[in-house]
Amino acid sequence: MDGFPNLDAAKASVSAGGASSRQSSGTTPRDAQGALECLQLPALGKTNIPPRPWAYGHYLLFGQTAVLGAIDGGGKGSMAVAIALAMITGRALLGERVWRTGPVAIVSYEDDQDEWHRRIAAACHHYDVDYEAALDSIRFITRPRDRIVFAALQDGQAVYPDGNNIVVALRELGAALLIIDPFNHAHGFEDGNSNVMIAKVAAEMNRIAWESGAAALVLHHLRKGSTGQADDLMGATSLRATFRSTRILARMTPEEAKPLGVEREAWRYSRIAGSKENYAPPPDKATWFRLESVPLGNGTCEYPEGDTIQVTTTWQPPALFEGIDASAIVRIFDLIREGPGEGESYAPHRQAKRWVGQTITGTTDKSADQAARVIRQWIANGVLFVEKYTHPTRRHEAERVLLNESKAAEIIGQLRGFMAPGDES
Repeated sequence: MDGFPNLDAAKASVSAGGASSRQSSGTTPRDAQGALECLQLPALGKTNIPPRPWAYGHYLLFGQTAVLGAIDGGGKGSMAVAIALAMITGRALLGERVWRTGPVAIVSYEDDQDEWHRRIAAACHHYDVDYEAALDSIRFITRPRDRIVFAALQDGQAVYPDGNNIVVALRELGAALLIIDPFNHAHGFEDGNSNVMIAKVAAEMNRIAWESGAAALVLHHLRKGSTGQADDLMGATSLRATFRSTRILARMTPEEAKPLGVEREAWRYSRIAGSKENYAPPPDKATWFRLESVPLGNGTCEYPEGDTIQVTTTWQPPALFEGIDASAIVRIFDLIREGPGEGESYAPHRQAKRWVGQTITGTTDKSADQAARVIRQWIANGVLFVEKYTHPTRRHEAERVLLNESKAAEIIGQLRGFMAPGDES
């Protein structure tokens, strides 16, 4: 697999290096089949120790399997599409580095290819990715008349019907990423709560990732009433114990939404929570995402409006992401109330002489571009609103920016004690 870790060669190298250093246990005879070997690690030197083969951020590793869990409709499928496009293009679409690019393979049980096409097209449109080029790098692993099975029971024994063929397909594609959606449909065990059985499924997925060299991302559902922890993954606990990395998408709660002024659209927002990342420390601050509604423009005579598809994007809380503290926000809100003077109000447009962003640039060290982002967020979140009015001196109709007092009071009352959720140790 050109450009990707040659895991088979690495394993062979370690075995060869240790073979010359085997330690004899003396004259005690050993059964050939049951004999154990003590291998000494070859001396590589600190500068020659290979780094971990990261694929995506410090989350996905080549040759390893990771889990992304969320409630139904929680955005895991949309996030998987964004990760796939990031792996194809090399762009940090969700803010995480892509270490090596390559094609993506998908095993999907819940959504058909048409729905994946819609998701991919919407994400390509939002992120300005060439749709046709993206499709050239995406493959669906399917079977015409039956579903792909990673593990099942046959005559009381676990069998793995499709694993070897999947490895071959991934190697032939040179796949950088395998997406499996969702986990609970990928096996033939009736008891999804059996630690023994589920561990076999997870181990098979790990084997496929290891032997193909691809990073594997498994999407999984959360239990009803989930609080956004790794323990909330549906089914047996052996799943999260076997996979090295687990991330949970937790939907924004009303308590989190209030100080941010997004109560009405809290369903659009989620954060990474309850992460288990054995090879990297968890983020020390909340990482927030927003579902954007992207119209596809695929209307027909029968369906003239066409489809609107959710696309996962990164999002920063408007009061916090620019580093504006609570006292500065109080002053900014006061200036907006007062207006620029002579009965005038601030305008929403940056090119206006009385642009509302001046209240930020004049109060903080933020640039005009940074102020513009804050203002856009505050308008989008309802902290500010725009209305038409008659200019007091020129007597013509103009637009002005007004403060939503109820949302402003909530922000001022709660912001001082607000810490971004996810500051978990």
